[in-house]
Amino acid sequence: MFELFPEKEYPNINSAFRKLHANLMFRSERAMVSISGGADSDVMLDMIQALNPAKNYPFAEIHFVWFDTGIEYTATKQHLKDLEEKYGITIERKRAKTPVPLGCKTWGQPFISKQISQYISRLQAHGFQWEDEPFEVLYDRYPNCKAALRWWCNAFGVGSMVNIERCRLLKEFMVENPPQFPISDGCCKGAKKDVANDYMKELKATINMVGIRKAEGGARATAYNSCFSEPSKKGEAAKFRPLFYFTDQDKEFYCQRRGVVHSDLYEKYGFKRTGCACCPFGSRFEQELQAAEQLDSGLAAAAKNIFGAAYEYTRAYREFKAKREAERKAQGQTSLF
Repeated sequence: MFELFPEKEYPNINSAFRKLHANLMFRSERAMVSISGGADSDVMLDMIQALNPAKNYPFAEIHFVWFDTGIEYTATKQHLKDLEEKYGITIERKRAKTPVPLGCKTWGQPFISKQISQYISRLQAHGFQWEDEPFEVLYDRYPNCKAALRWWCNAFGVGSMVNIERCRLLKEFMVENPPQFPISDGCCKGAKKDVANDYMKELKATINMVGIRKAEGGARATAYNSCFSEPSKKGEAAKFRPLFYFTDQDKEFYCQRRGVVHSDLYEKYGFKRTGCACCPFGSRFEQELQAAEQLDSGLAAAAKNIFGAAYEYTRAYREFKAKREAERKAQGQTSLF
C-alpha cells in the first residue's frame, strides 16, 4: 500500500498508513473502530481494509461500530450495508442510551456549536438574565458559573478563540433577544458519547479509532494536538485518529486513487459533512432540511419538531446580523457625502 502513496509525494497519507500499521500491529488486541457513515469515516475504513488485517494482523480483534442517535438518514443506514458488502465486514449497530429527541426534550436544544451551547446551558441553569455588565459584577451576582461568565464577558483574554466575540454580534443579539427555550449540547452526550464509552468498557477495548481530521475544524478537531492520545487512566483505551493530518487535498486524492465512494448524501445531494440529520450545529441546516424533504420527508418533519426552537432562534440571529451589517454599510455610504 505504501507504494501507492510514496512518502515524497504524499507525506501525510504515507505517514498515516505507517502509524495505522503500527497501531494495528501493537495495540489492536481489541480495537474499536467508530464508523459514522461520513466521508472521513469512509477513508479510515478503507485504509484499515487496505492493510488486509485478516492476513497481516491475525491477532487483532477489530470491532466496527455505528451509533444510532435516533435521527439518522435512510441513506446513511443504506451506506453502512454497502460498506459491509464491499469490505466483507460486519458493522455493529448500537442504539443511543438517550436518543436525540429525548435528549433535546430533557436537556435542551443545540444552538450554533457544542461549546457555545454548553456555556449558555450553564448560564440558564443559574438563572442568568443576559445582562451586559462587567465580569466582576456578574461573577458577584452569579458566583457558581465562572467559565460561562468569562465567555459571556470576553474575559478569556484578548483575541481568545473562546470568547463570545468570536461569534459576531451573538452577545448583542442575546441581550436584545434572550432565549426562551433551554439550550444544551446534552443530546450529543446521551446519543453518542455515553453509548460509545459503555461499548468501549464492554469490549475492554485497547484502542479506539475515529475519523477526525484537524483540517475539518470544529470542537472535535481542535480538542486534540496530535493523532494519538494515551489512556488517561488504567483500563481506558488509547485513542487513534488515522486521518488527523490529512488535508482536504489528501482526502480527495486518496478517494480518487482508491475508488472510495461515499453515501448518497455526498454523491447525489452535495452534503459537505454528515451527522445527526438536520442538526442545528450544522451551519447548512437549512440546505439539509431541503434535502431531507426529498430524501426522508418524515425525518424532515421530525427534525422540525425536535429542533424547531433552535432553528427559529438561529434564523433570528442570522437576520439580526444581516440587518446590523446593512445598517453599517448604509452609515458608511452616508458618511461619504
